[in-house]
Amino acid sequence: MKLHLLHTMLLLATSLTSLPSLAQSAYRCGDSYSQSPCPGGTVVDINDKRSQAQKAQTDAATQRDARQAQAMEKARLRKEANTHKVDEIAPKATAPQPGKSKAHAKKKNHEPAYFTAHEAGSKKPVKKKTAVKGNTAEEAPPASKP
Repeated sequence: MKLHLLHTMLLLATSLTSLPSLAQSAYRCGDSYSQSPCPGGTVVDINDKRSQAQKAQTDAATQRDARQAQAMEKARLRKEANTHKVDEIAPKATAPQPGKSKAHAKKKNHEPAYFTAHEAGSKKPVKKKTAVKGNTAEEAPPASKP
């Protein structure tokens, strides 16, 4: 009998604490929320307007998503563990790619091992062509002064 009474009281206590508090209000004070009123604050309706079916549907979706996330995490951890085991057994070797050989590899432009700064907008100096000994008819020798 006492056990039955204890169970009833426990059930009654848990049901009373799970009921939403209808007399409680929340206030929006600028960018924050509070249970106590503030100057210039507005009252915010905090009652859940969803039906029991909507709440049950949302709870079921949340539980389903949590189970799916746990399954995905387990699969990822299993895959990572297998990858690490394979790497420990046989380290990756650099195998040549089929169809490409060193003889056919495209040569890269050789860049010097050092850096030379140039002025912005400057161009590489153009080498002047040297004149061939003996002047041509078009070129006249420089005039001499008397």
